[in-house]
Amino acid sequence: MMQIYRDNREAVEGFLLTTISDNPQHDFDDVQVRNFFKRLPCLSDMYLIDEKGEQITPTWRRNTHDATLKGTDRTYFINRIQFNEKGNYVSSPYICANSGQPKVSVARKYEDGRIAVFDLDVVAVLGKMHLIESTRFISKLSVWVYGLLGGGLVLLAMFLGGYGLLGFVKALMSSGDETLQYVFKSIIGITLAIAIYDLSKTILEQEVFYRSLTLEEGSEYKTLTKFLTSIIIALSIESLMVVFKVAINDIRNMHFAFYLISGVGILIVSMAVLNYVSHKKQGHE
Repeated sequence: MMQIYRDNREAVEGFLLTTISDNPQHDFDDVQVRNFFKRLPCLSDMYLIDEKGEQITPTWRRNTHDATLKGTDRTYFINRIQFNEKGNYVSSPYICANSGQPKVSVARKYEDGRIAVFDLDVVAVLGKMHLIESTRFISKLSVWVYGLLGGGLVLLAMFLGGYGLLGFVKALMSSGDETLQYVFKSIIGITLAIAIYDLSKTILEQEVFYRSLTLEEGSEYKTLTKFLTSIIIALSIESLMVVFKVAINDIRNMHFAFYLISGVGILIVSMAVLNYVSHKKQGHE
């Protein structure tokens, strides 16, 4: 998206300046503000600054306004911009600290020294100019789907955790071989619950709650490693339980336990290869 913006920067800036310059007045009332938002669907915020750098109006948004920002010192903004001969300025794209979305700011200086500032959504601007196809619906749909499925995994983790705790209670109330069996099932249930919960937490954090933030480099490898570790622990416990059962009941079925232990060994080797490849890749980058 940034590459598309850079390739079409002159056309985008011309579109923005032409649209904003259509209204030469700078004493904005409610009607003028509504007209601006109606004319520019990509406009997210707008406000006025006096020649000293103090915000003299509320920050208007599409359906509301924030009067608490009136009187805010904006001299830092004025000091870092350079207006062209017509008194206009267009910033480079940046990530908004409040929404986490890419924005671009347009400022226009009037004859009395007042400055009107317009903050616009870069994605909406490019979509308005038909430079990209807007995928807002798909993005919102993905958030809902990930949220629903991630929440389902949380419920599944809670169920497995409850099952594991119930098995521990049964182990305390039983005796003989049943005690060991309940203990193993309890450990397996709780271990799988931790693994599934950790996976669901990662999905919800990265795809729902903090979707707009930049992900840490290599975070997907860390998530997969943690999940595989939990699975390996659970399978190792299950393998140990199978060995005990076979040794007690029928030693001739020991090869089944061997197959299960071999599968766990393959998972361990695979995870080691994954860690080696991921660390090597990050080292080169």
